[in-house]
Amino acid sequence: MGSNAPEPEALTVSAPATSANLGPGFDVLGLALDLGNAVVIRRRPGPLTVRVTGEGVGELAEDETNLVCRALLRGLDSLDGLEVECRNRIPLGRGLGSSAATVCAGLVAANALGGLRWSPDDLLAHATALEGHADNAAACLNGGLVAVAPGMGVRPLDAPEGLGFIVVIPEDRISTGAARAAMPAEVPLVAAAATLAHAVGLVLALADGDLEGVAAHLDKHELHEPYRGPLVPAFGVIRGLVDRRDCLGATISGSGP
Repeated sequence: MGSNAPEPEALTVSAPATSANLGPGFDVLGLALDLGNAVVIRRRPGPLTVRVTGEGVGELAEDETNLVCRALLRGLDSLDGLEVECRNRIPLGRGLGSSAATVCAGLVAANALGGLRWSPDDLLAHATALEGHADNAAACLNGGLVAVAPGMGVRPLDAPEGLGFIVVIPEDRISTGAARAAMPAEVPLVAAAATLAHAVGLVLALADGDLEGVAAHLDKHELHEPYRGPLVPAFGVIRGLVDRRDCLGATISGSGP
């Protein structure tokens, strides 16, 4: 026996994968990519239900501890009466901002479901509180290429025309915690100053559409990659492709690929 009852209307929020750091822009620069997750939420009687499809099936929680639910609770008093489906395409633990995408999708959904009228700055503040840093979340919420400046929010940057990005995803996972633990608590002043100079140079080269300038500054960083590089499989091999096949540079995306 069939039912003529209409399906509950769904709210669908899509969130892109992101690449953070871009070499010398550690915790400052981020980029949205052409790959994403979607969260589909329906209202219906009963307790919360959560379903994960795609990446993370059998691994990610299917209850209120799921990260998207934690994000929803930043704006909603209760999750009762919600059916949450996480359609995941972003690989986990590969430096592509899967957690940022989940958090941002949940926050945008909470904003809509609760009629909260959070501003973009409000969304970023909530995402940063959940993520611990703003670079992936800023790129996810804004799209495109961005810089995050303390006290100034997100600043979009124009990428030079014809510039493309290729992500090489290793089979091994690298947790953000492990990648950050590999870094020293202090670095030499000369290394910090040089990385800062190249980060500024990279932003200026991007703004000017100067691909040679991008190549000159992209691989110049001493804050994180010298320490994270040994954790990334075949990183040295991939670095060897630079200057071939129109490759401007190779960097570690977040903590992973």
